[in-house]
Amino acid sequence: MELTEHQQGSATVLDISGRFDFASRREFKEAMDRLQQAGCHHVILNLEKVSFVDSSALGLLVVAHQNLKLKEGRISLVNPQSYVRQILDLANVPRMIPVFSSVEEACSGFDQSVAVAH
Repeated sequence: MELTEHQQGSATVLDISGRFDFASRREFKEAMDRLQQAGCHHVILNLEKVSFVDSSALGLLVVAHQNLKLKEGRISLVNPQSYVRQILDLANVPRMIPVFSSVEEACSGFDQSVAVAH
């Protein structure tokens, strides 16, 4: 798995590529911890180049979601490949973490929910 990050508006986009599985748990957890410590309130995980996810990756997504939610933040998932989307759907992940078709949609979705909350 490879991770790169960049800013998109008020969100931090974490581009993930390759296999998101048990072997990549430490790298993902360290990246999420660093983003939380930096005060990020919206992390967008771009799954466009993720070819595989396993149950440990799903668990990491849930834990990251819960940790950010405690700090009034949010995770959004963007553009998963069809296989990855099937796994997310089977695990009911989209009921907890919103899935968008683009980074721009994820940004505007977060901005709207922040406006409603305030």
